[in-house]
Amino acid sequence: MKNLFLILLFIPIVFSCSSDDLNDVKPVDQIVGKWYFSTYTIDNVDTDYDECKQKGYFLFLNNGTGQEIIHHNNSTYGCRLDSTKNLKWSFDDNEYDIKTFSEGSYAGVSSFGITYQYYGKISNEFLKIRVGYNETINLKK
Repeated sequence: MKNLFLILLFIPIVFSCSSDDLNDVKPVDQIVGKWYFSTYTIDNVDTDYDECKQKGYFLFLNNGTGQEIIHHNNSTYGCRLDSTKNLKWSFDDNEYDIKTFSEGSYAGVSSFGITYQYYGKISNEFLKIRVGYNETINLKK
């Protein structure tokens, strides 16, 4: 009798969760993660970045922020970190809006100016970011 009472007590709890509760979970955007420099395209011709440049990446976080990390091969010192920039990203209609920011100051006042504004799409496992009229940066997870 005691077992029957416990079962009857828990049945309403089990059925009180609706399928709508499961739909409240937001899917992770496909851009979230670390995207490494792979190739660049100029006039529809793909060229591989050198090994040093391929150490650089864009890091996209769930909250719409991230970083752009660039490496550069220096003839004297070899492959070195060249720059780190903060970024903000959003998805608008069918492409990503990616803004990178530089930190600086002028007369003691901090400024966070937009360094670049990119637009990109994910296609065939690549994040393709337009950087000019006929140029793209192709990043791969």
